[in-house]
Amino acid sequence: MIKNSEVIHKLIERYDYGGAYDLLLDESLEDTDPGHIINSCRYAVNFDFDRAVKHLNKLSEEMRKHKTIEKTYRHLLGLIRGEPEAIFSELMENVKIQIVGEEYIDFLGRVYRFKEAIYKFMFLRTVNSGKKIYFVNDMVLKRNILRVLKKQYKIYNNSTIYGISDFIQRYQKQNEPLVKVDRILSTNKMNELIELRHSSIIGHGFKGVSEEDIYRIYGNPYHVLDDYEDCLEILKLKIDKYKYARLNELISRLLIENGLGNSTNE
Repeated sequence: MIKNSEVIHKLIERYDYGGAYDLLLDESLEDTDPGHIINSCRYAVNFDFDRAVKHLNKLSEEMRKHKTIEKTYRHLLGLIRGEPEAIFSELMENVKIQIVGEEYIDFLGRVYRFKEAIYKFMFLRTVNSGKKIYFVNDMVLKRNILRVLKKQYKIYNNSTIYGISDFIQRYQKQNEPLVKVDRILSTNKMNELIELRHSSIIGHGFKGVSEEDIYRIYGNPYHVLDDYEDCLEILKLKIDKYKYARLNELISRLLIENGLGNSTNE
């Protein structure tokens, strides 16, 4: 029989924090430091950052001072404020989590939101020169961006992505970073991937999505992350790609200390 300890470690490796937390409940370890961290991650991966912070606040005083927890706490506060680098870092991790979990419909949903967020960032940074951008402000709402495109730039398009792409091609031809990013995000394979999303249950249809579909269109799904990382580098945004890897390492060590070692430690 597979022991709970082995299963918990496997679930954490796959970023299934909800499943891992349920097993911790069975072991009466939900109120331990690893339990609070797992519970925080459970909410963070679902973009409930307020609750994620709430559960980190339940950690022991010693654990709250751990460098990984301090960094995670700062990151969560950045997410709550809607800071671009925090948002893009979390999106990068979230797309990876969907790949690992083989949740390809959700993967396509994150890919679409990621692409849209990059376009919104490029547009707002260009037209609001000098102003800080926060993704929780009304300025990032689709209706507000489309209104600016229409009134100030005579661009009439109901799509945020295509509207901003048109803006770049018409008004930012000399802005090399924007042109480069627009080119990466407008390839045939990227557009076909987005169309696959539109045809799925999270878009406008009921078409299923398989790993084979992703490979046929784009190749290895991790190549999508590579392209997004290139875009963010061009835009000079610093991304943290290892938040959950660090947390998983810490969780695993704490579980072992609490008597839940994996198969190699028993």
